[in-house]
Amino acid sequence: MLNGTFKSNSYLLRGAHGEQCVVIDPGLDREAIESAMTTTGWRPCAVLCTHGHFDHVGGAAWMQKVYGLPVLLHAADLKVARMSNFLLTAFKVPQRIELPEFTPLGDDGATHQFAGLSFKSHALPGHTPGSVGLMTGDLLFTGDSLYARRVALSKLPGEDHDRLRKSLKHLFSWVDSKVHVLPGHGGNATITEIHEHNTELHQFMASGG
Repeated sequence: MLNGTFKSNSYLLRGAHGEQCVVIDPGLDREAIESAMTTTGWRPCAVLCTHGHFDHVGGAAWMQKVYGLPVLLHAADLKVARMSNFLLTAFKVPQRIELPEFTPLGDDGATHQFAGLSFKSHALPGHTPGSVGLMTGDLLFTGDSLYARRVALSKLPGEDHDRLRKSLKHLFSWVDSKVHVLPGHGGNATITEIHEHNTELHQFMASGG
């Protein structure tokens, strides 16, 4: 699902228990998220955030108020989330957000069970200090750490390009080539397709020496 206010991807993933679903990275477009849930008839039971930027946590407080659900974010990105309205002003976006009460996502390898689904957190610091990949089955939600066709280099506070290279190098050392990457922006792709077609990523990885 694509948010319209600030172009980012939000995901609704239905689990094994009836109409319960997990929401990944609720963005600024609350109406789009509401519409998707109305259309599907699904009810969210948790929100998981890959990192703390406003276009990935912007709808979380509203969802927490309406549905009384937990919102999980890595503790290292709490400061990033608290900068949301400052960054919105800097990007000349008139919208302002509230922040939910966050539950710590846990360190690398932490697992969480929601809606009959198991999510494993994989640390991917670099885009932000607390960026993570969230894996369930053969799906990997990567936020802004890994895209299908480009690289997220924004020069925002807390971004560390060398650290991002190390994170991605480690990810590629173990992740299966058939895993399907669902990023925070743009289209999705398998790991194999990313290796074969993401020229910008190849250049970025090589530029670190």
